[in-house]
Amino acid sequence: MKLNTLDNKTLAIHLFRISFGINYFFHGLVRMPNLDKFVTGMQNTFQDTLLPEVLVTPMAYTIPFAEMIIGILLLLNKYTRPTLLATFILMNILVIGSSFAQKWDLVGLQSTYIGFLFLLLYFMNDDKNTTKK
Repeated sequence: MKLNTLDNKTLAIHLFRISFGINYFFHGLVRMPNLDKFVTGMQNTFQDTLLPEVLVTPMAYTIPFAEMIIGILLLLNKYTRPTLLATFILMNILVIGSSFAQKWDLVGLQSTYIGFLFLLLYFMNDDKNTTKK
């Protein structure tokens, strides 16, 4: 892929995908050295909600790894469509959790991410990991 051969729309979508890849990768990466602290924070956030710890704890351990994998795949532009679908699932799980915790500011932010994921998926080509021209 040569940058000077891409039209602005195609270039914009690639840059959008790369930006999201960086975002997700670093969300996961910075949590790794303090994974137990992140999990404890999640457990504390949900201790007075209807979500049982038996669901919260495994999800808390999974989130950083999922974010890193999503980020890497988006950066590499590999399996982009399934990666975006997995990201939608992750974000909706996070919306559900934030709703249980009544963290409406986070629900709003997560919904914004979902909107941007929609745009990224919408403008990606279904046949390839490239964008529509």
